[in-house]
Amino acid sequence: MSRKTYSSVDCLFILFLTSTFAEFSGLEKNTFPQPVHAKDVEKVPELDLGKIINEKVYANIFVRKREEHKLLVNHLQSIEDYSKRYKLMKLGIDEILRIIREEGGKLRGNQITAESEFPKLQELINALAQFLENTCLFGEMVLHFPDMSYRILKGVSDWRTLMTDALNYTKTFVKILDEKSVELLGLLNQEINEDQRTPEYVNPYREGAQQTESAKPKKKSKSKPKKGPSLSPAKTEL
Repeated sequence: MSRKTYSSVDCLFILFLTSTFAEFSGLEKNTFPQPVHAKDVEKVPELDLGKIINEKVYANIFVRKREEHKLLVNHLQSIEDYSKRYKLMKLGIDEILRIIREEGGKLRGNQITAESEFPKLQELINALAQFLENTCLFGEMVLHFPDMSYRILKGVSDWRTLMTDALNYTKTFVKILDEKSVELLGLLNQEINEDQRTPEYVNPYREGAQQTESAKPKKKSKSKPKKGPSLSPAKTEL
């Protein structure tokens, strides 16, 4: 069976999508876990995210992650080569859909909702964070790059239902989401569901998206000469 191979940029992109609480595991930028001798294993305290992360703490982390999403969008916009941008976009969207399916299954199985108590188990904390963050990141990518996103999603039959359910679930976490993220999810709902659009709806990023996606080469159309006599006066050279 052949395995997919990813470049270093691709790997960093996937790592960005999946690393929510790495900083709580001694994996912060420029920090590395120190080697532990066998005799000292029992002395190392086990990290318990349930004692560190609560709803209020995670709300602050969520805002920071949303700022990172904007940096990622800026990076994608800076890529002028259409094929390179498409490759990264497809890699990102495919990974987001995978995360939404897998982590959504964990949340449903454990009945995690906005009304229930904030999860205490590390696995469920990470599942909720991954779900909320990637739903918003999906919104950023679709709204900023609509044509390219729809081209990528064309081969996924249930993406619209999957992501509509995801954004409706995410919107209920009003104690975690910031105002801009709530607004983004509202725009996303109208963007991907035409029957939900208000008469005033407009994708504020579409014009910019068309400009950034225009890097795709277009064929020049040759104008055919009109038949019949020309009405313009003959040119004279001095």
